[in-house]
Amino acid sequence: MSTSASLTAPPQPTLTREQIETVIASLQPVQRIMIRLLLLPYMSPSSDDIFFMARERTEPNMRAGGNIATAFGGNANIRREKINGVPKDWLVAVEYRALQYQAHLRENLVRLNLLADFLRDCLTGLQPEIDAMAHVLSTECEMSQESLDDLRAQARLSPLTYALKKLAARADKQEVEEEDYRRERLSLEYQAHLRRRDRVKKRLDQITVERQAALLSSLSDEFLSEIWGLAVGPVRNRRVKAVQAYLSALATALHASPDQASMTAAVNAGIGPKLAGGSKNEGVGSKPVDLSGDLWSLTVHALATESLPAPTPKPCTHSEAGTKALTAKLRALATYELGEDEEVKIWVRTAQCLGCVTALRTAQQESAVLDRQAEEILAQVKTRTAMPRKEPAAAAPEKAKDVHEEAGISLDERLRPWIGDDAGETGGRGSQTWW
Repeated sequence: MSTSASLTAPPQPTLTREQIETVIASLQPVQRIMIRLLLLPYMSPSSDDIFFMARERTEPNMRAGGNIATAFGGNANIRREKINGVPKDWLVAVEYRALQYQAHLRENLVRLNLLADFLRDCLTGLQPEIDAMAHVLSTECEMSQESLDDLRAQARLSPLTYALKKLAARADKQEVEEEDYRRERLSLEYQAHLRRRDRVKKRLDQITVERQAALLSSLSDEFLSEIWGLAVGPVRNRRVKAVQAYLSALATALHASPDQASMTAAVNAGIGPKLAGGSKNEGVGSKPVDLSGDLWSLTVHALATESLPAPTPKPCTHSEAGTKALTAKLRALATYELGEDEEVKIWVRTAQCLGCVTALRTAQQESAVLDRQAEEILAQVKTRTAMPRKEPAAAAPEKAKDVHEEAGISLDERLRPWIGDDAGETGGRGSQTWW
């Protein structure tokens, strides 16, 4: 697009939740329910919507069936009870499935939002540490600018883990001078931080693409039919007509004309995750999603700006869930202290677990890595890269003297708790008389 065309383009209309809800309320019942289901992460079906869907459960395989004795925890009354002619178990099934899918969609969005915030703050706090290391290397270690450039160029291929272990072994055997150790340790950590910054940037780009795809996605026709209890064909027809009616009503309310891009949303809104560069079965692509200015995308982004309710915490399912070792690793990951091998090993599992992502974000905020001053960062870098010193072996402590002997307590006094107060006199264990 040319510069003149971008300057003369009409401004994007701004939407609010009140405008969106007003337009949805003006639609027919079927269309209103369908739009709320397509926007399920941000809207909940009303009780009237649940009743309407339960009353239309015409597909036998979609009904809340099963044995009466085992359905709903063995409560047969809930299957016999009817509300306005509709079996109560149908109402419960529709509401349960709608809330189940809503919770799943919200958990995914909350997880992606937490990951994006964590990675942005990680990049922000990582750059001052890189600058502090470069400053110490160039000033106190007297490293030239050419040497620093070589370190940056070799950072991607440098065997950091092996080099750090080898340096630690040399320091343990006292085979390296203190200044040499400091220079080598700073150089290795400098390269490690450069590689960590590259990893964080790639992860942030990937999470951004995944979040955009999640925002523009909605439940597929198969999931909509499972909630509604209808066949996929009628649900697809209703979905297309509902989106078209909503876009037309929204364009009228905004005094705009619906374009082809807006009407395309009627076809794409219910195909499931819209992933860049591939279908919904090929995973998230590497290219960002083209965020067009159609009215459906504007609707989604207007609702996505609001904070979602905090999901109910669930225990992690992996083997290290709830252990002190996992807590220590997440804290070290948030403060740039976790080794590269261990970080790469746990990242995929951590990024897919909402509990781990929440704990990781909490550890980052509690560590206050963004609130550190330059002097504090510089002092921490110097302390972390200083050569470890062996403490002299402490002499074996002399055997403490018996406190009772130092106090001059007699043997009878020391044995009083076991033999009684009147041993040998008035009926104690050593007494000769019973009175």
